[in-house]
Amino acid sequence: MRKKNIFLIIIVVLLILIAVYKILPYIKSKNNYLTVSGRVEADEIELGTRVMGKLKSVLIEDGVKLKKGDTIALIEDDDMKSKRRQTQYRFDELSEKINAAEFDLEYTTNSVQHTIDEAQKALSVADARLKQAEARKENAEKEFNRYSNLLEKEAVSKERHDNVRLANELSHEEVNVALKEVERAKVSLLKAEDSKRLVQAKGKELLALRKSLSQSRESLNQIDINIGYTVITSPSDGIILRKVAEPGEVLLQGGVIGVMINPDDIHIKTYLPEKYIGKVQMNMKAEIVTDAYPDNPFTGYVCYISDKAEFTPKEVQSYEERVKQVFAAKICFSNRDKSTGGGKTYQKILKKGMPVDVRFDVGH
Repeated sequence: MRKKNIFLIIIVVLLILIAVYKILPYIKSKNNYLTVSGRVEADEIELGTRVMGKLKSVLIEDGVKLKKGDTIALIEDDDMKSKRRQTQYRFDELSEKINAAEFDLEYTTNSVQHTIDEAQKALSVADARLKQAEARKENAEKEFNRYSNLLEKEAVSKERHDNVRLANELSHEEVNVALKEVERAKVSLLKAEDSKRLVQAKGKELLALRKSLSQSRESLNQIDINIGYTVITSPSDGIILRKVAEPGEVLLQGGVIGVMINPDDIHIKTYLPEKYIGKVQMNMKAEIVTDAYPDNPFTGYVCYISDKAEFTPKEVQSYEERVKQVFAAKICFSNRDKSTGGGKTYQKILKKGMPVDVRFDVGH
């Protein structure tokens, strides 16, 4: 009987020791730790469209894990491809017109220059003939004056004098003809030089065609870009939080298909009572306790403390007495502190919107 009592006493003592061991952290927490409630948050990424169109297929579901570059949806691209074919036809047509315009410009330039060269040569010949005619006229006038003097002295016959007079008259007529040829040559040269305007006009037409071709090329490039946008991919690794759109829906540019989060961006949002704000510092360690693993907390650090106080949100429940004002804080996780004592990673356990408790050591 005595042995039985001793055995019972030993069991009771062991139970008391175990209870003390379990309760001690909470007693310490009450005296040396600040424990506040928090909520798991993560930055949401809206997966939107960059072009307007009808959804051909949606390849995501709630909770699906994605890698960067994974296809999440397809938009019908028949209209874009049809527009591309039309633009390509216009591009090819403009290219042919430019080839023809370049040939026409080169031909016209050479032809105009040839005409100018011929007109300049004709003018040079006409000038030379005029000078020769003027020289003959001058000689003929001198000869006529000399023979007129001789005729008065009856030193020459009248017949000879008439011949000289006729030669003089012909020299004057020859000068007049040469002058007219010079004028015609000058007019021809002016017309030939005016033809340069035709070259300039054709050059401007060619420039306009090249600009149109450049615009058409840009249109092709933009259409190709838009066709590429019909395949919507994930911008980063993540998990689909919720699927928003379904196949067959017509979305405007920027329309949302789904919302995802990056597990590595998970953080805890909590609120610090005003009287403890001086005891909690930036980069200070904090323990994140979940209901699933109360004995194996995650380790995080304070990465943000608001500089403005606000009234206590209704959802905040604290082990401390509720206070009128609190400061918002954010708890982040480093790559070194990814798991609990049980080896569970915080990405697998913590879910957006999940309530947790946050403990700060404020006893020192």
